Amino acid sequence: MFNLLSATFASVMTTIGYIGIAVLAIMAMVVVHELGHYLAGKLLGFKILEFNVGFGPPIFKRVSKKTGEIFAIRPIPLGGSCVFEEEDGESKSPTAFNNQASWKRLIVLFSGAFFNLIAALIVITFVFTFQGQILPTVDNLIPNAEGGYSTLQKGDAFLSVNGKQVNILLADDYTRLFSNTGDTITVKVLRGGKAVSLTLNKTDIQVGRYDESGNFIPELNEDGEVKTYVGFGFQNGLSYVKLNFFRAFARSFSFMFFLVFKILSILGSLLTGKLGVENAGGPITTINVLSQSVSGGLGILMYTVCIISANLAVMNLLPIPALDGARMVFCTIEWIFKKPIKKSVEAVIHLSGFFLMIMLAILLDVMHFMRN
Repeated sequence: MFNLLSATFASVMTTIGYIGIAVLAIMAMVVVHELGHYLAGKLLGFKILEFNVGFGPPIFKRVSKKTGEIFAIRPIPLGGSCVFEEEDGESKSPTAFNNQASWKRLIVLFSGAFFNLIAALIVITFVFTFQGQILPTVDNLIPNAEGGYSTLQKGDAFLSVNGKQVNILLADDYTRLFSNTGDTITVKVLRGGKAVSLTLNKTDIQVGRYDESGNFIPELNEDGEVKTYVGFGFQNGLSYVKLNFFRAFARSFSFMFFLVFKILSILGSLLTGKLGVENAGGPITTINVLSQSVSGGLGILMYTVCIISANLAVMNLLPIPALDGARMVFCTIEWIFKKPIKKSVEAVIHLSGFFLMIMLAILLDVMHFMRN
């Protein structure tokens, strides 16, 4: 009984630890986002009132004697804020947010997402260098291919196929890699730390197996003929492949664009109904996903952090009320027409959007957990 209680307690504590790390990872991304707003605002002469980590009443607060800015940590770890002077109201102060030039406000609003993308680039470069990028690698060559032995070698990792960088995130990214290709493809593989360019040709490959002595035993069809299929003469799987720093840094940019495209594609599928909304989730689902990735090791955790950081950047740039993207739309309208939309109207729109997002996040979390 004691052993059972001890094991249960250890399991609970492990789960709590995973959740704690997940929450810290999310808050780190939120701090990076708000830091982007803060530094851009300071650089461009905006008056900043508060820098908050989390929501709710402050559990820690410090006031800068020099600037009067309040730095606070709050108990609900689901967001943060960088509060500027008169963001939604009218003011005659030259340092107020709404009295700054439109182009300055656009830079400040964009900087949060920009910092998230920069953070994701740094994280993924670190992962590719020390943990490795998930890439298809040659597990086995098929020596009985009628076209002869492949120009590949066992252990080769595919960096690009037909000039397109290989990036793996979802299962279909892997399964479609060598499907729907022509009879000839050009690939770049990593072999012994060096990139090697090769041309692969499809050929007839015999179907069969190898006995314990290594002899090939072909599989015959009903007519007694050896079964064949058309392929490139190798079998591949997925592996972590470590890259040198410069290659990792260069590939991180393509991987970032790949992530952004995937996020927008998933959002499009949700809007068109191709993907059910129950597959989405709110902040609780995000914490759950991150906590599960913690148990998979540092590499999986960092991959997930990068994805969520890119997702945070993309979502904040969407023209949804209360998000940076919608505020950027209002600034752009003011810049073009030289006349702002009434600030009280804009404030109501953003406040309504904020409450709607909270309700939607709760609904998505409930639907997600009911589905699972």
